[in-house]
Amino acid sequence: MGLVLNLAGERNQTMKTKRMLVLVGVAFCWVVADATAQEKLPGMTLIPAGTFEMGDHHGFVDPKHGGDEIPLHTVRLDAFQMGIFAVTTQQYVEFLNSALAQRQIEVRQGGVFLVGSTELLCETRELSPHSRVGWAGRKFSVLDRKESHPIVCIRWPGAAVYCNWLSAQNKLPLCYDVKTWECNFNRSGFRLPTEAEWEWAGRGGQVQPYRNFPWGDEADAQKANWPESKNPFRSGPLPWTTPVGFFNGQLHHKADFGWPGTQESFQSGNGVNGYGLYDMAGNVWQFINDWYVRDYYAYSPTNNPPGPERGSLVQDGKPYRGMRGGNWYNGEQGHSRVSNRNPSYYRGPQDPDHPYYHLGFRVVLPVNAESRPVIKPTPVQNIRGQGNQQGGGGKRPRQGGRSEGNQRPGGEAQPSTMNHQPSRAGSFVLSSPAVQADGVLPVEFTGEGESSSPPLAWSGAPAGTKSYALIMHHVDPKGMTKWYWTLYNIPADVKSLPKNVKGIGTTGSNSVNRDLGYAPPHSKGPGAKTYILTLYALSTPPQVNAAPEQVNREVLLAAIKDKTLASAELSVNYARSGNASNADDERRPGQERPPRDSNRQGNNRPPPPPNQ
Repeated sequence: MGLVLNLAGERNQTMKTKRMLVLVGVAFCWVVADATAQEKLPGMTLIPAGTFEMGDHHGFVDPKHGGDEIPLHTVRLDAFQMGIFAVTTQQYVEFLNSALAQRQIEVRQGGVFLVGSTELLCETRELSPHSRVGWAGRKFSVLDRKESHPIVCIRWPGAAVYCNWLSAQNKLPLCYDVKTWECNFNRSGFRLPTEAEWEWAGRGGQVQPYRNFPWGDEADAQKANWPESKNPFRSGPLPWTTPVGFFNGQLHHKADFGWPGTQESFQSGNGVNGYGLYDMAGNVWQFINDWYVRDYYAYSPTNNPPGPERGSLVQDGKPYRGMRGGNWYNGEQGHSRVSNRNPSYYRGPQDPDHPYYHLGFRVVLPVNAESRPVIKPTPVQNIRGQGNQQGGGGKRPRQGGRSEGNQRPGGEAQPSTMNHQPSRAGSFVLSSPAVQADGVLPVEFTGEGESSSPPLAWSGAPAGTKSYALIMHHVDPKGMTKWYWTLYNIPADVKSLPKNVKGIGTTGSNSVNRDLGYAPPHSKGPGAKTYILTLYALSTPPQVNAAPEQVNREVLLAAIKDKTLASAELSVNYARSGNASNADDERRPGQERPPRDSNRQGNNRPPPPPNQ
């Protein structure tokens, strides 16, 4: 029989609160007859086998890592079971105490490690003020009455080890090798979901048509713990998580939950999706098994894709696993579009030192994995090095509606480039004879050189293109989006721009100086910065009712929102020589002010809450 996790609350909680915690505890009982059990387990929901078109069906244009949700590609998945809720603090503490008793883990300076390992599994309160895990030298405990809240302040290995422990408790085969962290996909033990499994489950069966959120297309802040939500847990010390399953459509009362907010009751919306999964949008990001590779969709296999064999290097020179589902912290709708992809390095404007206070996970249990063909991670292909980030791999281009332009000033708080949509006839490619994709921008096109605009060329524009528009932007370390070049009314018969272009199209403003035209990067702050040039193929020239000096990035994006047939991008890098200054302390309009990591800053006072 499986392990029963006790989630009874503290004695001074009301009986109704206890009943909810016990319900959550029962929902996470694991009762497994054998390694090939196919019955639906308590606390799990069966996700049926199926075929779907994975990726963004809504033409979202992301200002930081666009292009990683396309091309749309066919995925076929075998059945699996998934946890109805994210793993809670109480459940994770049960694991920690069990592993401690078996001498599998140890605590060093407030961090939890496998014995003799340097891989951090999770943080206790001693290491991070945001952790809900207490450590008194002999036993772990849940702090702040957060038993039913999702576990936070963990790392990917900490989620993988929990899956192994859960399998061992139920006499199931272990999926993870803790020395290499490789996952055996042909074992029917607990593991993290693949990215494809997460998206298929997150959609809840809604594929005709494909929806933007787990429950539909409406951005309902009553259905998820988003920055826009006015739920009563969004006050007091960070993190502002809610109990798992809190958004169930019921009227909740302060007397039952003891939330920090002043309201006596809160009417939640029903955020459950078609498969009965809660919190697939908001609350905490959820680790997935896959390494994050931005262009993986261009060559992902069709059947049970396991993710790439290694991850892309990000700004700190390291690879990271992916995460899905969005969070309570920042960004419009918590970045909770069901197709949204992010590497777990990017958690907020203070990366890489931002707290891990909005990452958690949920588990899956594959059905009859042993009977499947051998599954191995996919070798990484160099798609971006071919001059464009799309196409390749024999995958068809994305389908559906037109690109909608950037609907979110400043965009998401994760790194990225602009999204672009391949044309139906082929890939819409933007390139430059002066610099390769992801290459170093020559100094002549920067503030250290001639300050000339770079030469560009493009091909593969979709049929019906009547005009082009161009934007060059950069997102600084604080999440502030700056634009360096806006150019529109580019004639449809133009296929390239010369160096230091003059007389083609209409030049708009930039956010660097008051001059019209190209503003050369100066790369404030240490290290290389990424600058993204995005070309939009338009069905008609934009109607811009403003003087050129008033045409900023947002104005232009709004003008082309309903006219964009496709977009292509070129990402380049530049580091100013001898640069050691700090980046501007800026934030996007409407973005919550990033809380300081008090553990790292030497300040134990909780940060002021962001504006609601």
